[in-house]
Amino acid sequence: MSTGLPIRTVRAASQADTLVTDMRAMVQSAEPAVLVDDGNAVERAVSYRVTTVLMVLLLSLVFITSAVPDLGPSLASVVQAHL
Repeated sequence: MSTGLPIRTVRAASQADTLVTDMRAMVQSAEPAVLVDDGNAVERAVSYRVTTVLMVLLLSLVFITSAVPDLGPSLASVVQAHL
């Protein structure tokens, strides 16, 4: 009975070790992240993100509350039908 999965051998493990070594060398040779010294740019970016989240929440609230009056009568008719 075959599962269709490849058989792992010791050779595959040594190839994984080579891959890990290569990735470690890439990380060590990478340039460090650039620090932003412009406080105004950071504040502006954070403000945009907060504003975006608040607007999405507001729109979600508007759409949800606009759907509730449509659900109320239909739910009431379902409940009355079962009484």
